[in-house]
Amino acid sequence: MSELILPTPMRIKPHGSDTIRDVATLRDASEILIDWRQAKRGPFYQAAREKVEAALETQRGAAEAQEAFAALCSHAGVLVR
Repeated sequence: MSELILPTPMRIKPHGSDTIRDVATLRDASEILIDWRQAKRGPFYQAAREKVEAALETQRGAAEAQEAFAALCSHAGVLVR
């Protein structure tokens, strides 16, 4: 699986954590999605997961995948601005 660097790195503070995590690649985003709490998954999660995994598979669409991931993080209140 390739890394695919995100057009704009992001910082998030995962649920229940005091640690800020840097997200610079789609692999980083994928790992966060895998660890995302089951109870917090919904339509934003599903859209982000599909776009991130598709971009990793095809090596295209990093910007769209990041947009979906950022929307999820913003909706969940874990995006650090």
